[in-house]
Amino acid sequence: MNNWILKKAQQLSAEGVPFAVATVVRRERPTSGEPGDKAIITADGTFVGWVGGSCAQPTVLKEAQSAIADGEPRLVLITPNLNEQPREGTILYSMSCYSGGTLEIYIEPYLPEPQLIVCGASPVAEALVKIAKTVGFQVVLIDPSATLETFSSADVVLAHVEIEKIPVSRERYGVVATMGHWDEEAIKNLLMLKPDYIGLVASRKRFREMARNIREEGVSQEQLDSIKCPAGLDMPVRTLQETALSITSEIVSIRRSRLAQPVGAGTPAGIVTAAAEKPTTAEDPVCHMAVDLSKASAPIQFKSAHYYFCSEHCKRNFQKDPRKYISVEAQA
Repeated sequence: MNNWILKKAQQLSAEGVPFAVATVVRRERPTSGEPGDKAIITADGTFVGWVGGSCAQPTVLKEAQSAIADGEPRLVLITPNLNEQPREGTILYSMSCYSGGTLEIYIEPYLPEPQLIVCGASPVAEALVKIAKTVGFQVVLIDPSATLETFSSADVVLAHVEIEKIPVSRERYGVVATMGHWDEEAIKNLLMLKPDYIGLVASRKRFREMARNIREEGVSQEQLDSIKCPAGLDMPVRTLQETALSITSEIVSIRRSRLAQPVGAGTPAGIVTAAAEKPTTAEDPVCHMAVDLSKASAPIQFKSAHYYFCSEHCKRNFQKDPRKYISVEAQA
């Protein structure tokens, strides 16, 4: 990786910004991209680097934003020969530039570590900190009696729930495992942080008693209904370590289910893409290439819809016979 690309990646990682790295892995002349050319793309559409000209950049931008949204890498083939049978796992796009050529580009997302806030210094909490750290979570432990020496696996150890001292995270989960010592205080503070999951290590009877108390202090029923008690998957467990494993498994299951949602079916927790708010690309109806809307020429309106084009060549073809390039539904 080029040094400046590496430095940019390190900077974004340190800031907790999700991004994707696109790398040209193969090319067939005369396209301008070269094997090893790289670019970094962020969720808001910022594009830094080079993987080819205007024929490649909008497509790479679109697929990079999708990779950031679903957390999955992809291999993109941009070719003038759409009759070519793509290899399994390859996404095929049309190369519409007059110069022709073929580009194969690997796009890999880099997402910040999800954050797990553990309240309590109990044996369950200790096991949970170790397991969660092992599977890739940034772990914040909060307990008046906790020290960094006893919980060396945690990234951050706090004596009290001081929200301003908890690292910023776009993806956050919380577990209360104080074993009854300060459950209610911990729950109220976690609710303020609005994590994607709150689990409580307690019996259902204990939770009903707690719910009555904190309901009287202004916590809504909707907030209480969002708390999972007892925390963890419904699986047979006997030891505290197995309980911690079931909790971690439940959080991983929730997280992966969200990341697996198709783009547009609901943005994964903590990840907001520019495409989710306002489209940045459109599909050329002639060659089906992704078109960067910020650089596209004036669109053509047909049957109340606007169509964008990668080149004047495609635009002229569309103007000659629009119905040839749009669906039957769009013609109605």
